Amino acid sequence: MPELPTTPIDPPLEVVAAGGNLMLCHEKVHVNLEIVTAAGPLHMSNIECLVLEEPEEELLLGKLTLQSIGVDLDGVFEQLAQQHINAAEAEADDIPSNHVDLCGATDEGEVDELLHSLVDEAMDAGFEPTMADDLRQLVLDYSDVFRVRLGHDAAADVQPLEVRLEGGAQPYRSGVRRYPEAQRQFLREYVRELESAGLVERNTQSRWACPALPVAKRGTDECRITIDYRPVNRLTVPLAGASLNLAVVTESVRGSYGFGAFDFHKGFWQMPLHPNSREIFSFVTEDGVFTPTRVPQGASDSAVHFQAQMNDVLKDLLFRSVFVWIDDVLLYARTAGEYLENLSAFFAILRQRKLKLNARKCKLFAKRVKWCGKVIDGEGVEHDPERLAALQQMPLPPTGAALQHFLCAFNWLRDSMVDYARTTAPLQEKLERVMQSRGCRKAQLSGVILEWSDDEADAFRKTLEMVERSCKLAFPDKGATVCMFSDASLTGYALVLTQVRNWQDGVSVEEQQHELLICRGGLFKNAQKNWSIVEKEGYPIVKAFGDLDYMLVRDKGFHVYCDHSNLIQMFSPDKEVKQHVKGKLQRWALKLVGCRYVIHHIAGESNLWADIISRWGQPASPEAMEPLAVKRVTTRSSQTLSELRPLQDDEFTWPTRSEIVRVQQQHKDDAPDGVVETSDGIQLDGKLWLPSKAKALLKRLFMVAHCGPQGHRGVNVMVELLERRFVLAKVRPTVTRFINQCLLCKHVKGGLVIQRNWTVDRAVAQRNECLHLDYLYLGESYGATKYVLVLKDELTHYCELVAADAADSQTAVVAILDWNKRFGAPPAWMSDKGSHFKNEVVELLAERLGASHQFAPVCTPWINGTVERVNRDILQVLRVMLLESRLDTRNWVYLLPIIQENLNHTPVFSLGNCAPVELFSGLPAASALDIVAAPTERVLRDLPMDKDELREAVDELRRSLHGLHRTVRDRREQQRAAAMARSKGTVCNFSEGDYVLWSRMDKRLQGNKLLVRWVGPFQVTKALPHSFLIRHLLTGVEYDVHGSRLKFYHDADLDETAEIREHVSFQGIVLEVRVIVSHRFNVTSGELELRVARRGLQDVENSWEPAHSIKRDVPTLVSQYAVAHELSELL
Repeated sequence: MPELPTTPIDPPLEVVAAGGNLMLCHEKVHVNLEIVTAAGPLHMSNIECLVLEEPEEELLLGKLTLQSIGVDLDGVFEQLAQQHINAAEAEADDIPSNHVDLCGATDEGEVDELLHSLVDEAMDAGFEPTMADDLRQLVLDYSDVFRVRLGHDAAADVQPLEVRLEGGAQPYRSGVRRYPEAQRQFLREYVRELESAGLVERNTQSRWACPALPVAKRGTDECRITIDYRPVNRLTVPLAGASLNLAVVTESVRGSYGFGAFDFHKGFWQMPLHPNSREIFSFVTEDGVFTPTRVPQGASDSAVHFQAQMNDVLKDLLFRSVFVWIDDVLLYARTAGEYLENLSAFFAILRQRKLKLNARKCKLFAKRVKWCGKVIDGEGVEHDPERLAALQQMPLPPTGAALQHFLCAFNWLRDSMVDYARTTAPLQEKLERVMQSRGCRKAQLSGVILEWSDDEADAFRKTLEMVERSCKLAFPDKGATVCMFSDASLTGYALVLTQVRNWQDGVSVEEQQHELLICRGGLFKNAQKNWSIVEKEGYPIVKAFGDLDYMLVRDKGFHVYCDHSNLIQMFSPDKEVKQHVKGKLQRWALKLVGCRYVIHHIAGESNLWADIISRWGQPASPEAMEPLAVKRVTTRSSQTLSELRPLQDDEFTWPTRSEIVRVQQQHKDDAPDGVVETSDGIQLDGKLWLPSKAKALLKRLFMVAHCGPQGHRGVNVMVELLERRFVLAKVRPTVTRFINQCLLCKHVKGGLVIQRNWTVDRAVAQRNECLHLDYLYLGESYGATKYVLVLKDELTHYCELVAADAADSQTAVVAILDWNKRFGAPPAWMSDKGSHFKNEVVELLAERLGASHQFAPVCTPWINGTVERVNRDILQVLRVMLLESRLDTRNWVYLLPIIQENLNHTPVFSLGNCAPVELFSGLPAASALDIVAAPTERVLRDLPMDKDELREAVDELRRSLHGLHRTVRDRREQQRAAAMARSKGTVCNFSEGDYVLWSRMDKRLQGNKLLVRWVGPFQVTKALPHSFLIRHLLTGVEYDVHGSRLKFYHDADLDETAEIREHVSFQGIVLEVRVIVSHRFNVTSGELELRVARRGLQDVENSWEPAHSIKRDVPTLVSQYAVAHELSELL
């Protein structure tokens, strides 16, 4: 063997081996290595290696070298820790994985041998020895329901799966994928055996085909086949189904003698597939297309269908002696004799329904059994110790996908872990930050390398420590005393539910023998962080009534223990609690109706379980916590005064001079220089000094100076009144803030319109992209025509004028179709909300043409301003033409063609001095001057008829039009920027949820002069592109209003008290008339009256109103009613 040349190391290098041993290296050598990796052999050249003096049988590679070739040791360790957790994934094959055992006759000798082993294991597990022969005979009698391999058995006698596809679903056809030679050979042999067993059929007429995917089985050289049914699942209407709530149903096994766990042998391949649905699940290989005859596991409905069929098959035993979760069955009984009876009934049903069990995966009897990831016995439920041990060994997750997997695994354990939510909160927040930027799928998170801070690593360590404290959950006992321990802290809450089987009178609750039923905990999020103590203390109790009612609803009732004395008064709040909080508590109290409970108060040190949960992991000192910002703090001694009419409030205390003197003494150190202290108080220049820190006193003084007889005058008046009598620092800004918060002043002060910022127009890039429509009333004509329908292209300003007898939808539809047949369908329309545009006919036309119909808000014509601009030009040109031609105004109909020609053929500066017809159609703009400037000689020109030349000419025309359109867009953007620079509007200072006032300038709110100028408040429910939807507090009706007609009133924290609602009703708001019910003649007034029903009010509130008044408000409704009832007086 040749010797390798070495290089000495001076001084020697000390290294640490994997076991922690120290070694000295005096030489190094460069070698070429070949390493076998999971991806294949890897060649590495000229790698520097250290020569160890100690004899080593293996070559040691350092961590840095492994990382350089992409080997992550932490990831390898994590995979080893999770190996048994993911081992079950290979079992959930879409198609049986062991093709050698697929076909062939059932080996009865092998089955009998396995059954004898199952009986022997049952006896070793503690089954009644005297019944051993009965058990063995029973199992052997039903040996035909066991299998070790899938043969030519008929499908189970259950309802076949029939899949329903979404409407308009098109067949999915996948191409043949390319496979390596080994996978090709596997697919060919495997599919041939499936076909011979009758599980699939060759289908040369199938229109569906999903790809087959051979996948290597973990830890072996064998493959398994899966089918990618995702395209089919996206087109499937999913089945509705019910699954077990394990936390509820497992209570039925309390006190059981023993259990049996059974697994169906390739359960999905025993389920028949309806002939109508077989073709949908066809798959393709290079040998052809094959259609399954049994239920495929990868389909979206397969698991739901399987569970539903098992519930039907075992319905006589379900929840009395059997649980079934997909293909896993749990059998239980209270005695050995009962167990044999249940087992016999179970086997009989399987034989009748032709269902087969896997002899290798069944457990005939055990005192404790592992089922659905949990260990169950007659006393309670606990988690699988092997799973817990594997989780405890997991290192810090290196990737986002590993962290996601870790949290999902731990979430399964949360019911038996103390303060799960609070302890894992840092890890959950870390995962959420990653998912916000990279997505939530495992494939997206696999490439995210995580960096762990010390605090996050400590949270991970504490999460692992929770596994050691995981408790066994006992089954609820109907005769036991149930205790609920509840507690809340600043950031979270805790809930522990226990039971005491033998309650000892005279013994304190903390010294009783408790058994854990369940523990819950959580964090207060978003608005919950600002809740009062009473709300935070009550929330976990109310939440428990909703989530744990199956444990709490009992004849003996239960006991609630907490360490906050106010909780006893929680469901009977007094006047010290705010109105909105009181309403919330009373709504919570309704959830407790029907439950019997008693609330107890215990000291915090005695509330051991919940206190530990609630404060686990929180800072020891409050100084270390991040400060919270609050708007106000209300003490018990303060009283909430009316925000609208404080001087009329019975709780208002009129300020007195003696009170001012007393407050001055409290803030004496803040007095300014030059003050004089007398028996009448501290004065400056003969005026009483007011301390700036006496907020409560100042507020009441300001109320006196501003409200009531003072008439809510402005800042200057109020400042003058105060300065004549008092000395107050920074009086003007303080008064300004007070008046800005006055809710009544907002109704009467300020203009009727608030100029808002210039809005950004839609981006229109080409002709015929957006069509604007509007009706223009031009008055009487010599016929029935009164209106003109204006259609205008937004970019080029090209317009058409259509005469109409009335503003109706029929004329609009015909005009749009006429525009469409000549110029094509515009993708967007813009109009007002008149009934002639906003109706079912126009909506249906827009849907058929694929157009988006947008509407301008009510009373905001400038939103549709481009068509309003052309309306002004129409009126101007029409007036001057009538005057110049000395025509009667009723002749305007005959001038419409001339006006349309004038508008479309006139060059416009904003269009780059081009005419609309040039930009829209490419035709030259005609003018009366053409008669003068055009040549008089007639010259004949030859037009080219060659196709290539014509195509080139058309392309040149198109490029020319695009250039003109670009010029128009640039000119339009310049004008918009200049208009925005000139605009002095204000930004809307309210958002969804806030409360606003609505200007009475809007025609929908007009009234007499003595009504307030701004009506409301209304609540903003939605922000639209050009307006807002606001909700009436009394009727709930929503209105679409532009921002210029709205004024900020209060933020979303406004309490909708009875006073606020009464205040709204006093403002003379005209409620919308819903329908006219009847009519009568009032003899006293001599007027015709109509009984009207208003929107948002009940029928008992219908009222009689003068007919002339209702006709002025809703003329259309009145006309319809008059025609229906033949009332000529109303026509």
